[in-house]
Amino acid sequence: MGDRQIKRLANLICCPLFIIFSITLLFPACQQERVQPDRYQILKTPVPVSDRLQKERYYTLYLPAAKNKTIPMIVYFHGVMSPGFKNSPALKNYSGSPVEETGLIQFCKQRKIALLVPKTAYTFKFQHYKAHGWSPFEKESDGIEKMIDAVINKYAIDRKGVYLYGISAGAVLTHHLASRRPDRYNAILSHSQGYTTDAGKILQPKDQKHKFGVVICYTRKDYDNLIKNSHQTYENYLKLKYKAILLKNLPPDSHRWDNGSNLRFWNFVQKVGQYSGAKK
Repeated sequence: MGDRQIKRLANLICCPLFIIFSITLLFPACQQERVQPDRYQILKTPVPVSDRLQKERYYTLYLPAAKNKTIPMIVYFHGVMSPGFKNSPALKNYSGSPVEETGLIQFCKQRKIALLVPKTAYTFKFQHYKAHGWSPFEKESDGIEKMIDAVINKYAIDRKGVYLYGISAGAVLTHHLASRRPDRYNAILSHSQGYTTDAGKILQPKDQKHKFGVVICYTRKDYDNLIKNSHQTYENYLKLKYKAILLKNLPPDSHRWDNGSNLRFWNFVQKVGQYSGAKK
């Protein structure tokens, strides 16, 4: 390469347009703004996702209009479900609180909150029944995190306004997910269960720099062991200076989501949220 060619190359590299072009090649996300829907939509797996085991993951996204603004997002996890429960006297009336029973779809639509509802990918044995319910937590978590990231990267979701909601086994999952990436979530709502292993043993929260907010609740006549776990988990978070709230004896008189408290839940998760709550 001659001196004249070297000089031309140097001038090209120094050119601002060349630099900008190079950045867009290196960082494709800079080329495209996130989608701001102009109407309410219900989307089935709008961005394909596979977990680390190469298993395709599915989800539903209830997406309100978001013109010229970002919106918060709730990620909801139901409890354990199994067709076999209908044969169990103790479980035949337990539905697992699918999102359709929680009132969250309409609640989020009215308040312009995105609602992400993942689908389980793996099964396990629960009281001798083949069941779906987020266990093993380690296998389920990777795909769910990729769903959350995919939705945030594509749509105008507030990156500091992401909340994890769950009941029973779904509640346990909220703790596991938040512990893995504590800076990703503003707060979690743990309904009718605490932070445990797959086998039900209480786990200690991590003392981390980012401390997401924690709201724990249980219903009247909930299962005694789940009430005990909820209290213990609440105390464990308080010891590590997390902002936490415990709501006791909510309706209904069973192990189900309290859909009459959705506004109350929303107010509390914002109050204790690490990004939205009052600073200590």
